[in-house]
Amino acid sequence: MTQNIQKTLEILQKNIAKNPKDSTISNAQAEQIAKEIFTLFDSIFDYNLMAQLSLSKDYKTLTQAQKEQYHQAFEQNLKKSFTDKLKLYKDEKIEVVGGEKTKPNRYNLKASIILDGKLNFIIFKFHDDKGDWKIYDVDILGISVIQTYRSQFGDILAHSDFQTLLTKLKSEIAFESQKQ
Repeated sequence: MTQNIQKTLEILQKNIAKNPKDSTISNAQAEQIAKEIFTLFDSIFDYNLMAQLSLSKDYKTLTQAQKEQYHQAFEQNLKKSFTDKLKLYKDEKIEVVGGEKTKPNRYNLKASIILDGKLNFIIFKFHDDKGDWKIYDVDILGISVIQTYRSQFGDILAHSDFQTLLTKLKSEIAFESQKQ
């Protein structure tokens, strides 16, 4: 994980170095950077479990076809959100500072990042998937990605149905792609 984080920072810094006068990352650059980063991390993230956890108890009510559609839309939405956030990167340093096994099948890896002169933390939450450790959640600055999605999706499902949620996820992906 430390090596992947280091490679990620190298990818980001290489792209910022291409335009030193303006350290912002363009939409096209962000998409290219994201592709390179996902190549490093796709095998480490458990997108299906993340999708399942983000729907909580509502996940069990879905048909197999709905689950497959949802998994795909969720992963694309998560990646799109990450890609959009790459544009905010301003040469910050991320460093793995430790980890702990919270349960026999759970491990939290803690990384530090300095933002606006203040020390912050990112916690990558892993689970043991048949001998492979995979990320199922990320706490960024104390906020769980999965809990955030669960709250948003719960609100939508409280006032609407699954198809509305799926349509919303897909439309956000399509809308963001059209803006570029």
